[in-house]
Amino acid sequence: MRPKVNKEKDLYNNMDVNNISEYQLRKFNNLWQNIQSNVTYYNNLVKDNTVPKNINSFEDFITLPITERSFANKYMRDLTDKSKAPDTWGTTGGSTGNPLQFPSWDSETEDCEPSVWYSRDFYDIKRSDRMFRLWGHSHTLGTGLSKYKSIFMYKIGLPLIGFKRFSAYDLSDEKLKVAAEEIIKFKPKYIIGYSKALNMLAKANEEKKNDFHKLKLKAVIGAAEGFEKKEDKDYISEVFGCPVALQYAAMETKYLAHTHPDGGYRVLWRNNLIECVDEEGSPSQSGRILVTSLYPRAFPLIRYEVGDIITDTYKNIGSVYSFKEIKGRDNDYLMIDKDTPIHSESITHAIKFSEKVTAYQIRYTEDFIYTIYLKSSSQLNENDRKEIKDRLAKIDQRLSEIKVHQADNLKQTIAGKTKWLMKE
Repeated sequence: MRPKVNKEKDLYNNMDVNNISEYQLRKFNNLWQNIQSNVTYYNNLVKDNTVPKNINSFEDFITLPITERSFANKYMRDLTDKSKAPDTWGTTGGSTGNPLQFPSWDSETEDCEPSVWYSRDFYDIKRSDRMFRLWGHSHTLGTGLSKYKSIFMYKIGLPLIGFKRFSAYDLSDEKLKVAAEEIIKFKPKYIIGYSKALNMLAKANEEKKNDFHKLKLKAVIGAAEGFEKKEDKDYISEVFGCPVALQYAAMETKYLAHTHPDGGYRVLWRNNLIECVDEEGSPSQSGRILVTSLYPRAFPLIRYEVGDIITDTYKNIGSVYSFKEIKGRDNDYLMIDKDTPIHSESITHAIKFSEKVTAYQIRYTEDFIYTIYLKSSSQLNENDRKEIKDRLAKIDQRLSEIKVHQADNLKQTIAGKTKWLMKE
């Protein structure tokens, strides 16, 4: 990996920012020739002369339509590259309760991995460094032989190569104290976790500050969501005695950007052309983020709206190469009782195994009685509900008591948003 990372560093360090757009459009135009042949949706747009066959300028590029997640969910078949069968299917998570199922090729991870280590190198993190990950454990929610293979890999295989994973589903103080003991015993060089889970980890183990400092961690890296407030980042840094960073990625986009010790986010523009636009889709210094992938994908991302807001951008023509912060990444918690918060991703992981479910929402009463409402492409039977409840029980037995109903529509906020967790 080191030669690939060094090549990546050379590109980022030696490219004049005024040439980034030209470099990206050249890469995209090469991909575009295959996409318009192999992806039905774009093939039809070219045939109708709605978009150009060749992208020769940024003006040409922005004639391509913006793709929203709801559109992708509905028309994934027409947005998939037919030249090669998918190797796997992924499912997004997050706070919307509207998971996107998308195809991918194994080569996509290979194309993006150098960017991961280039970003971590900002904090002197090497691929050989030991890592502790406070994350979801969806592999434990499966069934059959594959489940036990996954558990063996995570419990025994990965620690042998310096990678230890601890479940972030149950974020009670009791479990977080166990996590701290594991960290001290494992002696990692860096920690990665859901951002809010990391803050809760620090609060539950403030008395272990000296033990954490002795580890001489290179960084604690938050992911999947932002911190609630700037003070959280400073607090985590104080408890663990190291810099606190944030990686910006999504299941369907892979790595997009990473914070830098000098401040703000650096965009990984070798693989991603990022735009910032206002509500009308016009270029803006702060606004909606659009992502276009610059490497071959089973589900090509072209002006794909992630659903987040970025601020104070620096651009070359219309291409963003750095920005100040991200807004909109906010995952809530479901409280089983006053001492046991359950992270939103655990619910997503339990539900995403069902191919029928297209969206979900959990509603609760004032006395914290929960009901799951599922939107589905077909009628859910009792076995479908049982499978979901069985997986919820593996996270916490009390979750299996939640009622599961099928619904035609999910509840929305006054602003027209569909949140995964809402009060009745």
